[in-house]
Amino acid sequence: MKILKLAAFALGGIAALLAAAVLYVAITFDAVRVKEELRRVVLEQKQRTLDIEGDVDLSFYPNLGLKLGRTALSEHNSTERFAAIDSARVSVAVLPLLSGSLVIDEIRVEGASVALVRYKDGSFNFEDLLSAEKDEGSPVRFDIAGLKLSRSALAFRDEGSGAAHTLGDIELAVGKLSNAARGKLDIAARWTSAQPTADMRIVLTAGYDYDLPTQRFALEALSATMDGTLLDLTDLRAALTSTRLEAGAEGRIDIQKLAFDLSARRAGEALSAKLEAPALQLDASGARGDEISLAAKIDSSVRMADIKLQLKGIEGSPQAIRVSGLTLALDARQDTATVKATLATPLSVQLDGPSGELSALEGSIDIAHPSLPMKSVKLPVKGSARADLKAQTAALDLDTRLDDSHILLKLAATRLQPLALTFDVDIDQLDLDRYRSPAPAGDPARPAAGNPDDTPVDLSALRDINASGRVRIGALQLAGVKMTKMTLNVKASNGKLEVSPYSAALYQGAASGALSLNADGNRIALKQTLSDIDVHPLIRDAAGKDLLEGRGTVMLDIATSGTTVGALKRALDGNASLKLRDGAIRGINLAKSLREAKAKLGGGATVQQASATEKTDFSALSASFRIDDGIARNSDLTASSPFLRLAGAGTVNLPDASVDYLARVTLAATSKGQDGRAVDELKGVTVPVRLYGPFASLDYKIEFADLVKGAARTAVEQQNQKLQEKARDKVQEQVGDKLKGLFGR
Repeated sequence: MKILKLAAFALGGIAALLAAAVLYVAITFDAVRVKEELRRVVLEQKQRTLDIEGDVDLSFYPNLGLKLGRTALSEHNSTERFAAIDSARVSVAVLPLLSGSLVIDEIRVEGASVALVRYKDGSFNFEDLLSAEKDEGSPVRFDIAGLKLSRSALAFRDEGSGAAHTLGDIELAVGKLSNAARGKLDIAARWTSAQPTADMRIVLTAGYDYDLPTQRFALEALSATMDGTLLDLTDLRAALTSTRLEAGAEGRIDIQKLAFDLSARRAGEALSAKLEAPALQLDASGARGDEISLAAKIDSSVRMADIKLQLKGIEGSPQAIRVSGLTLALDARQDTATVKATLATPLSVQLDGPSGELSALEGSIDIAHPSLPMKSVKLPVKGSARADLKAQTAALDLDTRLDDSHILLKLAATRLQPLALTFDVDIDQLDLDRYRSPAPAGDPARPAAGNPDDTPVDLSALRDINASGRVRIGALQLAGVKMTKMTLNVKASNGKLEVSPYSAALYQGAASGALSLNADGNRIALKQTLSDIDVHPLIRDAAGKDLLEGRGTVMLDIATSGTTVGALKRALDGNASLKLRDGAIRGINLAKSLREAKAKLGGGATVQQASATEKTDFSALSASFRIDDGIARNSDLTASSPFLRLAGAGTVNLPDASVDYLARVTLAATSKGQDGRAVDELKGVTVPVRLYGPFASLDYKIEFADLVKGAARTAVEQQNQKLQEKARDKVQEQVGDKLKGLFGR
């Protein structure tokens, strides 16, 4: 009992002492002096003005507390406002102060606003507030029962980039805060921005668990959402959840069941994305994880893309990360075209570059479109890829097949910004005609819808290409023309593409030359030589026409410019020439036609369609052309054979796709020529033969009126020659008789 009495007297004494202390503080507290002292200290130490407009009140129940009215703090050495509050209250437990601990029951702030600025030199407007002298004394332990912030705002402006962000309508509630504590965190705010444009509502709830002495921080049952508009995204909703996010000493991070969901709309498109990481650990020794998956989708009436990415077997170190299996699945649609792809590969990333490598790519790509002749194309993929962002380089090695074609591609970026590429392509065989759309079916007499000459030609895409390399094709078919051993050296830069030189073997001969495409003026130039070519199969395969036979040389040096196919034809200029041997002009048999002409010497003209079964042989043929504004003119055509000699001149109108050509055929001295039949009556006669009409339907016209005149003239000349010979013989006979009489013989 005595002990209890002593304890009671002691507690009573302590209570009396505390009551006296509280009474003293209340009596001696001077709010005006406190405000003036705070203003003086802030101005002297921070060169900022502290303006406490409201009252400074001291409370004692239920704990010792201080309440501030409206208070504002200026910028450094400026009258502009940096921060302000409408009101704040802090309550402190008294007894823990005696043992060096700060126990705050609650901090409550209303109507706070802070304006943060990053200047163009990279400094911030609050850096002077962080420059307090370091306290070398023992740290004061703190214990806060709760923190509440309401009706508050935080603004940030970057003067360098022009970005401006505001967090308004901030409502913050935090549970217990101390050197080590567990509690609950609730945050709600509205984020608005002019650059970039944004208006988002943010809500976050989580349990927290941290320990400052051991540098451990964790969030549990995390749930965060964002709703609103961002840039051109509307109806945006993003949600982040995790059962536990923990960060420990020495950079250790532990992530458990992390999930991120995003949905939004943009210009009539629905967008969505989802990221999942069941378990991921990062520390000083490296990274470990079972699986990370990402799914993204874009969907609209005209296009769709569904992408799925999965990473398995994640491990690494602070210098490198390795993924044993990366898989990518793509399902995309654009109008009526579809693309499906699957790829799998190991992945390694060097973090000091950073650089990365996909060492063993395998998969396939399926492309489908109604306009494709085969409707769909499947490409198997095998190869590797590398990229080094520090060195600004990248490379891709690809081995694939396109139907019967085996394709090897080596692509390298020697510079990523701006992009500069080198490439090497090796194809064993390629039939491009297989992938050309067939001509529309219908009545051949009816013109196709639209004019092909109006097809636009735009080379402006060349302005963005900087690339060089080589293409080799073992066997190529394009527009019916068959080539082998093709090699093209390609260079593109500054809006100009040059294929120079290029070479190929074709039709028992060879082709070589140079092609130039220039985006400046949409210009095209071609220099080409076909050496020892068999022209008959070449023309037949390229144009579907049987016009000419023979072997020899064809040379082209042409240039043009224009924005449509028709404009390119009308602007075509240059030169062309050909020299052929042992060939034939197909479509007409001049020997046969001239034999038949003996029955038609009455004059007039006859027209006959070019016939695939008729031809006129020659032993040599040559011609040169001057091309101006799409019209090729020739005046030196010559051809010869044992039966005839041919000379001609005329025009080939490329814009109109027509020919107007006049050939003059002269029969040779011998009548034993083509067909082995005699036409002695027409020896030496020159026969005009006109070739005219559109490319699709050529006609030959033999002008028999000139033929009759020529034959009559020849007959008269032959008769005159006979009379002259008889007269000469008569004179010689008479002169001989007289000479005999004179000498008596």
